[in-house]
Amino acid sequence: MSLRTRLLGCCFRRLLASLFAPLLFACVHTAALAQAYTIVFGPENSSPAAIDKAGRIAGQLAGRAVVLDGAAVLDIGTLGGESGNALALSDNGLVTGSAARPDGSSHAFLYRGGALRDIGQLGGASSGTGVNARGQVAGIWVDDAGEDHAFLYSGGVARDIGNLGANSARATGINAAGEVVGSSFLADFSAYRAFLYRDGAMRDLGTLGGPSSAAAAINDAGEVAGTSFIDDDIQHAFLYSDGVMQDIGSLGGALTEARALNEAGMVVGYSTYADHVPGVDFSSAFLYRDGTMFDLNLLVERRGEWTVLDATGINDAGQIAAYACTAFGDCRAVRLDPIPAIPEPQPAALWLAGLMGIGMAAAARRRARGGT
Repeated sequence: MSLRTRLLGCCFRRLLASLFAPLLFACVHTAALAQAYTIVFGPENSSPAAIDKAGRIAGQLAGRAVVLDGAAVLDIGTLGGESGNALALSDNGLVTGSAARPDGSSHAFLYRGGALRDIGQLGGASSGTGVNARGQVAGIWVDDAGEDHAFLYSGGVARDIGNLGANSARATGINAAGEVVGSSFLADFSAYRAFLYRDGAMRDLGTLGGPSSAAAAINDAGEVAGTSFIDDDIQHAFLYSDGVMQDIGSLGGALTEARALNEAGMVVGYSTYADHVPGVDFSSAFLYRDGTMFDLNLLVERRGEWTVLDATGINDAGQIAAYACTAFGDCRAVRLDPIPAIPEPQPAALWLAGLMGIGMAAAARRRARGGT
């Protein structure tokens, strides 16, 4: 039985029990919002980072940087060492991340046309975290003291893009215009803040009321997804647009983190529930769309023993890169593919169906009483 059928079935049962027909419309609306998904499994022990418009997933498998394309696995190599991790990819096939060098250090790379290029021009270690179709890369480099710094690689040159007062920052995403987002500590290291780097300047995006925030991704419209404390203890996901940071909520627990968004402003990430026990309970991947946050585990059909713990990317077709595990420790990258929507019944047909259902229920009660 499909998710849509289960939701509508539940609604009709409530309708028949209460004889309250308007409830039907609210339930049908809920079913329409709750897009169902099928699950496509990646290789065992793979992990996802991002997804492109074709549904290819950048990630890691057996310590190697890979791109997963359905059942196919593309190992994009290293910089002479043994390991690597692909963290982002563009819609035209560019990939970035980090890869090991012969000396054991790890540098940011740009993969283009089958070749891996070392772009780790700053510090001893670095990693690319976002890439656009122009080959611009946002990332993180580490100085000799172990402090993180944000960089932008453009035109063959990597340069530090500054900070919000303390000598520590991380870049995590980039859009087509070369705008970069991430997080930076403030001058006294008392808190960190989400930033937007645009036109050579880094701007503090603020918080949802708590001390700290961090941006994860930016789309081509300039919308930013990230995470912010709402007080000293609880973190919620946010969507920043037109100068306003909007709290998009949680699944009820103290920890929610947005990972990515698409051009429609749909946001994915993970969240916990109010009764979550750290170290015991799984987190749950979420999808935020049309003003509502959904637990993706409730939207995936026939997921069996699998729990979708985290969602790390979403493309404009609504495909989601996610990470799923069983209670037995089998964990892997998965892709969640939207199931094509079924046309919704027209209101007149819904009313007629409701009235027919009420009549059928009344007839059943009369037969149970021995009436006619």
